[in-house]
Amino acid sequence: MANINMIVAYVGIVGALLFLPCFSSDAPTPNPDDFYIAPAPAPVVFNFLEGCIEKLDPHCPELGDVLIRKKKDVDFDCCSALVRMGKRCHFSLLRVLPEVEEEYKPFSSVLHQRGVEIWNHCVRRVGNPSLIFP
Repeated sequence: MANINMIVAYVGIVGALLFLPCFSSDAPTPNPDDFYIAPAPAPVVFNFLEGCIEKLDPHCPELGDVLIRKKKDVDFDCCSALVRMGKRCHFSLLRVLPEVEEEYKPFSSVLHQRGVEIWNHCVRRVGNPSLIFP
């Protein structure tokens, strides 16, 4: 019987030691700033990239295949759309492409160089050599 009393006393002491610190005045009060959630990135970048895609999309369904060398060349309509879209859009899309499309992840190390080659080819083909990358 003494063993049962010892166990009850032990459980009571351990429970009190675990429960009493909750009422301590030294316990830190939560700071509302600790729960601040940063806002999502501004939609400006996404709007810019969507605008780029809209300029290019109907004219260049094969551009992705050319980037990863499944297809040899870009046709004139696609080159014209690419040059009209501009360098900034072209290279911004190349930077984001491996992050959003699984198919391009294995090619992420060569996409920029391949993008430069395609850009220069299209600029020559369309006839605006002042836009060629060195």
